[in-house]
Amino acid sequence: MHILGQFCNRVGNGTSYGRGVHAVKIHLYTSYSGTSKHCQLNVQIRSKSSVSSERWLRRQKDDPHTKEAKKQHYRSRAAYKLIELDHKFSLFKRNTLRIVDLGFAPGAWTQVAMQRMAQLGQKPKILGVDIIPSTPPEGAQFLHGDIFSRKTHQEIRDNFPNNEVDLVMSDMMANTSGIKDNDHLASMELCEGALMLAASTLKTNGALVMKFYTGREERQLEEKCRKMFKKVHRMKPSACRPESREMYFVCLGRSN
Repeated sequence: MHILGQFCNRVGNGTSYGRGVHAVKIHLYTSYSGTSKHCQLNVQIRSKSSVSSERWLRRQKDDPHTKEAKKQHYRSRAAYKLIELDHKFSLFKRNTLRIVDLGFAPGAWTQVAMQRMAQLGQKPKILGVDIIPSTPPEGAQFLHGDIFSRKTHQEIRDNFPNNEVDLVMSDMMANTSGIKDNDHLASMELCEGALMLAASTLKTNGALVMKFYTGREERQLEEKCRKMFKKVHRMKPSACRPESREMYFVCLGRSN
C-alpha cells in the first residue's frame, strides 16, 4: 500500500482525487510476492471523443441527480450523497464549526456543509483540499495539496491548531482503471491518508465520513476505524450509481 501511495504522489499532477471528470487515468497493476506489493503505472490519455466518454456524457444527461444538482446550483451530483448521509447520521450540528473537505473539487460537499450550518445559524470554517486547483464557494477556503504529502498534512494542521477539527469529510477517489482490485487498492490508500489526517486533527467526539471502494481490504480499514471511533457505520447512499462499488464509512465519536 505504501508503494502505491509513493507512486501516486510522484504522478500527482496526472491523478484526480476529487469529484470532477478528468482526462487522465492511472492504471495500477499489482502483483504479490510474499508480503511485498509491487506497483507499475501506465498512464493513458482518454480522448474526449472516446466511446467511454460519450457513454459517460449520455449517462450524465439522463441522470436525475445531475439534473437536480443543476436546478439547485450544486457543483456536482455528489452533493446528494452527503445530504443523505447527513439525514441518516446527523453529521452537522451546531458545534460542527471546523471542517476539512478532502477531495474537494469541484466543491459540492463544501456547499452542502455551508448550507446545513447556515440553517443551524452557524458560520463554520471549512478548508477544502484537493490535488486539482479549484475555487471554493464564498466563505470557504481551499488548499491545493496532495493527501500523500507531509507538507499538505502540516498545512492542514496549521489551519486548525490544537487538534480542533470537528469533522473530516473525504470523497476522494483516484480515477478508476476498470480493474477492480487496483481501483480498490487505490481507494484503500486514499482512505489511509484520510484516517491519518483524522487521527492528527480531530477533536474528541469528532467525526469522519469517507468514501471507499469495496474489496478484500475494507474489513481491515473498518477495524482501524473502530479502534479510533466509538461508532462506525457503512452506507451506500441512493445517489450512488447502482453499478458503482463505492460506499461510505461514517465514523462517529472520536475516542480520546
